[in-house]
Amino acid sequence: MSPELKKMIPRWTVFGIIALAVTIPLVVGGSTRFPATPIVRGVYEEIEKLPEGSPILISSDFDPGSEAELEPMMNAILAHCWRRKLRVVVMSLCSANSMPLAEELVKKAAAEHKAEYGRDYALMKFLPGGTAPILTLGQSWSAILPKDYYETPVADLPAMKGITKLTDFPYMVCVASVATPDYWILAGNAKYGLKMGMGCTAVMATDYYPYISTKQVSGLIGGLAGAAQYEALVERPGLASSKMPTQSVVHVTLVLLILAGNILHFLTKKKGSAA
Repeated sequence: MSPELKKMIPRWTVFGIIALAVTIPLVVGGSTRFPATPIVRGVYEEIEKLPEGSPILISSDFDPGSEAELEPMMNAILAHCWRRKLRVVVMSLCSANSMPLAEELVKKAAAEHKAEYGRDYALMKFLPGGTAPILTLGQSWSAILPKDYYETPVADLPAMKGITKLTDFPYMVCVASVATPDYWILAGNAKYGLKMGMGCTAVMATDYYPYISTKQVSGLIGGLAGAAQYEALVERPGLASSKMPTQSVVHVTLVLLILAGNILHFLTKKKGSAA
């Protein structure tokens, strides 16, 4: 066996182990019951408190690059809202790509829950500018969003009944893969007292824990694990619950491989020193 091939064996062994760690849970399955933490439950309980027919604002601030992690979260929140018979209004501060993706996800979920556009939900346009559009919405909704995503006057949409400014929403949720929750916290909550929760990628979650302790954010759904917990709360196992066994096994496998690599390194170093 050539020296080059010998060097490749450990690498391909690691690749093979990871492939098995991904494949086996997908085939065998695993638990779909994930007890919710108080932080995740904070979003659920606020939505659960809203009276039937109340409006709720969702800022869909992610693009296709983070869809795999945040789509399950978005689906679970929408399912909860429509189960409670709430009027859902979706907008975005993220990018020009965020609203076409939100439209696709929301329409798919709406078809599943028999939610009707204009009556049960409405889609707004993407608003660039960070905190500036939020500050304007706090004064007058129609000043910056007189028409919806499809150019229909918002006054003609039953889903928008009674909405003249941002604080007419008793609650909002920002689902984000970028820093737009900062805008909502600074301009929406700090300026106007807008009650809000949020969902974000797992890598972002720890940055926003301080806002929970200050009660500026009622709760936080973090990553795929948070989405799986929310699915458990709404008793609707979905994409997150099905993916969690694979993610858990892969994480454990990576930790074991790192430990094994370090042990082999020190054993080889010790053997070399003894020689």
